[in-house]
Amino acid sequence: MTSIPTTQKLTKKFNTPQLLRSGWYTTWGVSLLLLIVSIYGVQAQRQAIKTVGKDAAPSILTAQQLQDSFADMDASLANELLFKPGENQQALADFEINRKKIADRLVAAARNITYPAEEGIVQSLQLSGSAYLLKLQEARDAHKRGDTIGTLNIYRSAATLIDRQIIPQAEQLSRVNAQELEKTYANQSFFNGGIALLITIVGLVQIVILVMIQIFLYRRMRRMLNLPLLGATIIAIIFLVHTLSSFVSATNNLKVAKADAFDSLRALRQMRSLSYKANADESRYLLDRSNAIVHEQSFNDKIKKILTIPANQSIDSILANVQQKKPTQGITGLFAEELNNITFKGERELAIDTLKYFNDYLAIDKQIRQLSNSGEAAEAIALCIGTKPGESNWAFERYKNKHTELMDLNKKEFEDNIKLGAQHLDNYEIIAAVALSSIAILTLFGLRPRLMEYL
Repeated sequence: MTSIPTTQKLTKKFNTPQLLRSGWYTTWGVSLLLLIVSIYGVQAQRQAIKTVGKDAAPSILTAQQLQDSFADMDASLANELLFKPGENQQALADFEINRKKIADRLVAAARNITYPAEEGIVQSLQLSGSAYLLKLQEARDAHKRGDTIGTLNIYRSAATLIDRQIIPQAEQLSRVNAQELEKTYANQSFFNGGIALLITIVGLVQIVILVMIQIFLYRRMRRMLNLPLLGATIIAIIFLVHTLSSFVSATNNLKVAKADAFDSLRALRQMRSLSYKANADESRYLLDRSNAIVHEQSFNDKIKKILTIPANQSIDSILANVQQKKPTQGITGLFAEELNNITFKGERELAIDTLKYFNDYLAIDKQIRQLSNSGEAAEAIALCIGTKPGESNWAFERYKNKHTELMDLNKKEFEDNIKLGAQHLDNYEIIAAVALSSIAILTLFGLRPRLMEYL
C-alpha cells in the first residue's frame, strides 16, 4: 500500500483557507522570532565591541602609561640628584613633563571607570602619587642643603613607594580591565557561533515557508506567480544575507582588533613600561652605589621579561628570522609575543628596527657599567644621561620613538577595526524592523485576495 506524503495529508485534513491562514500566521511568527533573535545577537555583539574598544582597552593602556610616567619620573629625579642642584636642566624638564602626564592620565582613568574594582584603585593611585611627589620634594630640599645621606635615604623611600605601591596599583588597574576584556571576548566568541547558526536556521525556515506557500498556491489554485509573496521571498533572502554578512564582518573585525592588534599592543605597552623601569634602574645604579648590585639585578630581570634569547641564538639570528618571516623559536618575553604576532603591513620593518635600537641601548648600558666598575664614575654618569649619538639617553629615545611607531600602528589597526565592527551594525534594528515588517505586509497582500475568494 502506497503511503500518502505528509503535505498531501495536510491538504486533505485542512481546507484551503485554513492552510493559507496557517501559512500567513506562521510567516508572521517566524518573522517576529527572526527579528528578536537577530536584534539580540547584534546588540550582544555591539556591547562586546564597546567593552573591548571603549571600556576595557583604553583603561588598560592608561594604566600602563601611568607606569611609564612614574618610572620615567623616578629616572629623571635620579638623574637630577646625580648633579649639583639646578645643573641638570634636562632632568628637571623631563620631570615636569611626566608630572603633567600623570595628572592627565589619572583624570583619564577616573573618567573611564566602568567596573566596581576600578574606583578604589584609581583613588589609591591618586593618594600614592601625591605622597610620592611629597617625597620627591623632600629629596630635592635635602639635595639643596647638601645633605647627601639624607637625600639618598629619602630617594630610597620614594623609590620604595614607586616599586611597592604605585606600580602594583597601576598593574592592578590594568589587570582588572584585562580580565573583563578577556572574559567578554571569550564569551562573545563562544556566543557568536551559536547565534549565527540560530539566525541562519530561522531565516531559512522563513524563506522555505514563503516558497512552500507559493508552491501550494500554484498547485491548489493554479496561480503561476504571486508578486507580493515573490517580493517577500526576495526581501527575506536579502535580509538574511545582510544579517549574516553584518554579523560575520563585525565578528571578524572584533577578532582582528583584539587578537591581532590589541594583544600585540598590550604586550608592547607592557614592554614599554618595563623599559622605563629598567632605564630608572640604570640611573639608580649610579646614584645608589651601596645597592648597585640590587639595581643591576633589577635591570637585568626586566630586560629578560622584555626579551630572553637562548644561548644558541643572537640578536642577529633573530633579526634574520624575522626578516625572512621564519618562526622565532626559543625566545621568550613580551617582545617575543610581538615578533610572533606580526600581522599588518609595515609591522615587520618597525619590529626589526625596534629590536635593533633596543640592542643598541643595551650595548651602551654595558659600557656604563664597565666605566662605573673601573672607577670612572663621572664618565659613566655622562654616558648615562647624555643625549648625543652613542650616549644612553639618545639611544633610549631613539628606541622609544621607533617603539612608539610600532605601538601606533597596532593602535590604529585596533581602533579602525573597532570602528568598522561598530559600523557594520549601524542602524541594524531599523533595517530589521523595516525588512521584516515588509515581509509581513507583503505576505498579507499576497494571501488576503486568495482568502477573499472563499467568502
